[in-house]
Amino acid sequence: MHRHPIRRRPLLGAALTAAAWSCLSACSPWAGPRVITLSEAELVDRVDRSFPLARRVLGGLDIELSAPRLRLQPEANRLALALWLRTRERLLGAAGHGRLAFDCALRCDPPQAALRLTQVRVQPFWLAAGPGPATPPALVAPDASVPPGATSLERRLAAALAETVLEDLAVHRLSPEALARLREAGLEPGAVTVTARGVEITLRRVAA
Repeated sequence: MHRHPIRRRPLLGAALTAAAWSCLSACSPWAGPRVITLSEAELVDRVDRSFPLARRVLGGLDIELSAPRLRLQPEANRLALALWLRTRERLLGAAGHGRLAFDCALRCDPPQAALRLTQVRVQPFWLAAGPGPATPPALVAPDASVPPGATSLERRLAAALAETVLEDLAVHRLSPEALARLREAGLEPGAVTVTARGVEITLRRVAA
């Protein structure tokens, strides 16, 4: 299984690429579908910027998700991800740690100029007592479903994370400048497709 280390590097402009957005403003009127490709490396960078993520779930359980690992699944038009998980009970203070893996599709949210996770499906999930290592270990995004031996807490936590934390999570937003260029050209982000090259965003004409 291929591993993808998290890469932190400067992006090529505030939007997907400066050249792509310059073309948008220079090539009006729209003559047909335009597709912007977000490479796997760029997608990894954007997902990495969305973490660590802290939330409270199940009424009193504080969780932190960090150290994302990502793999493209072009055959299913989805992404596979794995996250390092820390938990702490609000009342008793008991700590836990583990690994959360899930797969998802992507959708564009034109009003918010955002790329969001959708159709989240949690995969193998384990939780151990204690805070765990200070540095998250290397994680791999697997493919199997949640094992039948998972505890009730693990199943409830997996469902809560999928439904209230990960579903509709924005992993990228267009800059105001890029969004303005799109609107000047009468375009907006539309369909999102996961390919072997990366994520392709098809631009569509704004509905009248």
